[in-house]
Amino acid sequence: MKNRILFAVTLLGLTLSFSCGRKSPTTFVVLQTTDLHGVLGSEMSSLAGYIKDMQSKHGSNLLLFDGGDNFQGTPQVFFANYIDTTSEHIYSRLFNWLSYDAITPGNHDLEVGRKVYDKIYAEMKMPIISTNILEDQTGEPYFKPYTVLKRGGWKIAVMGLLTPYATEWFPDHIQGGVTVGNPEQAAAQWVRKIYEKEKPDLLIGLFHAGWGEVEGRDTSESAASIGAWIAYNIPGFDLICCGHVHAVETGYLVNKAGDTVHMLEAGARAGHIGRADIKLEPRKNKKPKVTIATQVIPTREMSEYPPYDKVVSKFMERENEYNSEECCVLLQSVYSRDAMFGPSAWIDEQHRIQLSAANSGTAAVTGAVISFASPAARNLVLYAGQLQVKDFITALPYENTLSVVRMTGQEIIEYLDYAHSLRLDNPDGPAYNFDSAAGILYRVERHEPPGARIKVLSMADGSPFYANEEYHVVMSTFRARGGGGHMTEVLGMSPEELYDRILWVSETDVRAMYKESMVARKEIRLSPLYHWRYL
Repeated sequence: MKNRILFAVTLLGLTLSFSCGRKSPTTFVVLQTTDLHGVLGSEMSSLAGYIKDMQSKHGSNLLLFDGGDNFQGTPQVFFANYIDTTSEHIYSRLFNWLSYDAITPGNHDLEVGRKVYDKIYAEMKMPIISTNILEDQTGEPYFKPYTVLKRGGWKIAVMGLLTPYATEWFPDHIQGGVTVGNPEQAAAQWVRKIYEKEKPDLLIGLFHAGWGEVEGRDTSESAASIGAWIAYNIPGFDLICCGHVHAVETGYLVNKAGDTVHMLEAGARAGHIGRADIKLEPRKNKKPKVTIATQVIPTREMSEYPPYDKVVSKFMERENEYNSEECCVLLQSVYSRDAMFGPSAWIDEQHRIQLSAANSGTAAVTGAVISFASPAARNLVLYAGQLQVKDFITALPYENTLSVVRMTGQEIIEYLDYAHSLRLDNPDGPAYNFDSAAGILYRVERHEPPGARIKVLSMADGSPFYANEEYHVVMSTFRARGGGGHMTEVLGMSPEELYDRILWVSETDVRAMYKESMVARKEIRLSPLYHWRYL
């Protein structure tokens, strides 16, 4: 009798083991958000409604990922990061409610500082993954490199990656003992480890980096779009979810092993959501047959989701009370788009503030005579009337510090030629890379070819400007350390040379300087400097 019972139990165990390991054709739906940049309004409500609807329809076959850059960009997330610090962070609350399966950090998530992002990620219930955000002391990944999701007998590995050089754009006191390592090396190392250890049926790359091109791609350390190069040269990926560059697109390529790799890029600020429908079909003694169809869906046609309001409403009440505090009076409306067409009150006030900061306090020893600055976006507005705390965060959404950098006159000309050519040759490109200058008088000859467009007439005070002399220039630390490629791609400076060129870094960010300057004046009328013009 005992032998019969033992045999039955053994047979049951073998049957369960076989049935649990058996795989049948299965369709999974992958949803991707990325670069939300702190949005919490109607677009996020619509996005949440679509996610919840898909989760209801597909159950455990729905996989939800986020590609980072969520903790900078709006007054609301600024309040959550630095003011409302004893409460659960609103993005922790939101992402837990939406039941994300994995998240990879973006550069703007790290830029809020380690104390802030450590708190936020500790509150989140899903894995935070990145292979190449490394702890300085150990050289090991600071976050979990990858995660494995087991659904219906299938093993789905998800690997995180961040665009190179990201932490080098920050001042030292922000970096917090972590560095972004080489992404190609990290991808090669961890793809190999994942297949050796996990033997997944599907590998998804969750990249905070753009897709880009395989051939002729930018190979500099500040390259923003490395997805396609990795997809082609490091076989193993089935799908790569990209971000960082705010593109909205899908695509695929055939890698050097002859396998197809699909791609999603889901835009920014909850305007779109990426979707991949993935069918896995078992094959004997082989990796399964994988069929993938991708699309990017705009959220503007989606309805808002009433349960979302319950998740954010109490936070929004606290945030509104803080960010609605009145600071000063603006006597006329100013528009960031004006900076795209010539000297503007919007950007020239920032030039004034930067030059003032670079010639006072601890910066006075080095000083600066020229300023570089760009608008954060092309459609920002400060309306006439009472300015509130939130208006300054809208105008300057990122916590950028300032740096004073040594540059020759010729380097200044080449830098400005590149910046203005970005505007002239790609009018719809990102406004944040379109720098103008103050402190020199110059003209932009728009009909000349790139490399011959900038003619510097003199310094702003009328004294001569010399191409072979050295000048001190104040700019954002992001730009001074290679962000946007102005210093690296155009002027060819290495990271080591960039560090050597920096003479001073501010401890406070330019937004705080901007607010302090305007509050002190109580009533403000902004005006252009007219230090440059188009011909």
